Amino acid sequence: MGVWLCLLVHSVALAGGPLDWSSTYDARLSQAMGADPAEAIAVYETLVAQMSPEDAQRGDVLYWLGRARWSAGDLAGARRSLESAGEYPEAFARVRVLMSIMDAGAKAVSIVPSHFYFKASTDPWVRGWQRGQPKDLSVVDGPDGFSVRWATEVVDADSDFVIFGLSTDGQKVSTVSLRLRSENLQGRYRFLVEDEDGQRWTTSVQSVPTDRWVDVVLPVSRFVRADAPAVRGAPNAARLKWFILRDVTALYTDQRGENALLIASLVVQ
Repeated sequence: MGVWLCLLVHSVALAGGPLDWSSTYDARLSQAMGADPAEAIAVYETLVAQMSPEDAQRGDVLYWLGRARWSAGDLAGARRSLESAGEYPEAFARVRVLMSIMDAGAKAVSIVPSHFYFKASTDPWVRGWQRGQPKDLSVVDGPDGFSVRWATEVVDADSDFVIFGLSTDGQKVSTVSLRLRSENLQGRYRFLVEDEDGQRWTTSVQSVPTDRWVDVVLPVSRFVRADAPAVRGAPNAARLKWFILRDVTALYTDQRGENALLIASLVVQ
């Protein structure tokens, strides 16, 4: 462990109470954020041990402990810390984001081609974390067979999304195909991919009706940069990290209210 971290852990152990913790809280976390995960974990574990369960700031420390454990590859330990952090309102939103990203990573598509028909699971989809709840994604057995049902609500000037990860180890993704039907409203949807550098690429908006299934075929070569659609170029098909299906109905129509998108199949090839 680095010298400053040894001194930090020792100083925390000698801390006199909540006021001592509060006065040095920001500095200690900012230092540990830049440390090796194993060293940061030691700092956070010591801080947690010195804090009262009633201390609202304990949720933040548990969050950073979970994040450090995730960085170190300890997924089970990270989940335990994050679940504890999620009990604190101050940390709940950040916990949900990180746990959703962890779930999407764990369920990521790793083999090309991959076919999903959703008879037993909603995988690889993960509910977006800005709105709603994870239970908004479910498997339903309807007249046309099994599908994923994504329940959402179209509200003024807002969008929503579901996402899945891609971890193909250099295998190229040439096309993503989906079979879709909207349940209550004729939805508008945008499809995006994000590469390993964080650059997002997008398609045009797709209308999905309520009275029939539509087959959406998305060649990766036809995606354009989300921040500069006029710029020539296409994503590197071997370096894609995320696929995002975004509901933009409220931004393109005057329809409002509860809706659901049904996804009968997903093919990544």
